[in-house]
Amino acid sequence: MELYVGGSFQGKKAYVDNKYSNIRKLKWLDGKICKSREDILGSIDDYDAVYDYQEVIKKELRDDLVPEDELKCLLDKKPDIIIVCDEVGCGVIPMTKEDRIYREAVGRCMCMAAARADSVTRIICGIGQVIKG
Repeated sequence: MELYVGGSFQGKKAYVDNKYSNIRKLKWLDGKICKSREDILGSIDDYDAVYDYQEVIKKELRDDLVPEDELKCLLDKKPDIIIVCDEVGCGVIPMTKEDRIYREAVGRCMCMAAARADSVTRIICGIGQVIKG
């Protein structure tokens, strides 16, 4: 499994696409369009990678699912998946309880993903900094 993290609009997806451009064209699952647990787990075999994973976590929280459990299911089902996720833990602490819960859930999931990942790369201004692997 590979994990790519970084701030919004830092070129994470383009970086991964470029990395694989000479190998194969990746099939991406967009975390923003996943509507339910079945959208991601039911069709994940058709995809190489998922981006905007923070949006998946947001929807799981709204559906009263435990994001860490859902990530474990995803990684068990597709251990070679590529995950691209925005860092949401920097900056001002959110005012609402729901936003704080979301921010903490993304952080816990990314810690879990990083522990299981073969490589972790942080993308800043379209430049990758390998922090694991």
